[in-house]
Amino acid sequence: MSEPKTHPVDGWAEVDFNAEPFLTDFKGVYEKLHSSGCPFAHSSVGDHYAVGKHQDIMDILKQYDVWKSKFGPALGYLETPGVLVSVDPPEHTFEVRIVADCFSKEVFESLREDMVQFVNEQIDSFYADGEVDLHEAISVTFPLFVIHKLLGFPLQDEDGTSRIPWIRDGLITSVGMMLAPQNREASVASLDPSDPGVVGIMRTQQMYIDHLADCKEKLASGEWQNDTNIVCRFLTTTGPDGAMLTDEKIIGFMGFLETAGSATTTIMLSNIIYRLLTEEGAYERVRNETHLFPITIEETLRLDAPVQGLFRTNDTEVELGGCPIQADTKVMLLWASGNLDPDVFEDPMKFDLDRNISKVKRHLSFGYGTHFCRGAPLARMEGEIFLNAILPRLKNLRLNGEVEMEKRIPVLQGIRKLPIAWDVE
Repeated sequence: MSEPKTHPVDGWAEVDFNAEPFLTDFKGVYEKLHSSGCPFAHSSVGDHYAVGKHQDIMDILKQYDVWKSKFGPALGYLETPGVLVSVDPPEHTFEVRIVADCFSKEVFESLREDMVQFVNEQIDSFYADGEVDLHEAISVTFPLFVIHKLLGFPLQDEDGTSRIPWIRDGLITSVGMMLAPQNREASVASLDPSDPGVVGIMRTQQMYIDHLADCKEKLASGEWQNDTNIVCRFLTTTGPDGAMLTDEKIIGFMGFLETAGSATTTIMLSNIIYRLLTEEGAYERVRNETHLFPITIEETLRLDAPVQGLFRTNDTEVELGGCPIQADTKVMLLWASGNLDPDVFEDPMKFDLDRNISKVKRHLSFGYGTHFCRGAPLARMEGEIFLNAILPRLKNLRLNGEVEMEKRIPVLQGIRKLPIAWDVE
């Protein structure tokens, strides 16, 4: 095992980001970071540092020549380049230009009618029951439906069996390892091949390979056109220098979009409803004042950021909060902590629908700068469609049992079960 790159620092909080105390009370940890006057932390277990102050995070993200993404956004060090969040300019610039053509607002808007129909059909399927686990019924299924519409392949096998269970198993397992310490040798190869999560990862990877081959075949035959789906666009869109994405990169994009485009939005949707049902007067107010939908979405993203944070790695030795940091050290930028910075957001722990939305949008839940989330407009659209369907149709909406928090994926924070009930008319 290699020597640690980091060490405890006097005055810095010592945090195990995988441990129960953090997973149960991470906002309390962030509050203490801010109130202490030293918003830096260290993890001996993970051998990394963390930054919790909004301005410090922004400063790091602006230093493109120092803080790199080349080793990936997770705690482990990527051995081969990934896509988007795992590469730096000029490779990142090339990828973004291709994605911009394939992942545009116009493409998103073209799916609106299908998205509205899907959510309402889901509600139709359980409405008469008067109760449901909304997380499983819509928060999980809706974002996956959207991503699969974009990618161009169904959420069911040919026999009609849903692919969602094993896609989710694979996603939870793979993303769940993002904060796993390297000395635990956490990798898919180290897990039991019969584990449902490993099976899900393998089946999902094969699904991407098969779909890429299908797109190539149908483009060649003329059955599908360049704009049939995003994968077809990837196969036919050139970068500024005429170069095209490799097959490996396209498969990487499919995996990235499935993960980043579904898991985070799933968390956002359930968090929105949870906030509305637990904050006094919020549900009635938002249900009656639909112009509050945008601030409801943004304030939930700020207060309940789906992603705790992602990593950057310094190219050269730098100083962080007075502490020398040797080159190629993993440093976690805590989006969720930056969103609770009292120097940026007044009374940051309060869910406040009367905040100025332009100020709320300073939240870091979609990142910042070069790696700002390209799917942010899509996530916001999904939130709007979700609220437009749920609130008018499910009258007297209320919690209906214990809400279970998701702790299997430490880098994410959200809900695992959201039981609700309503009045059936």
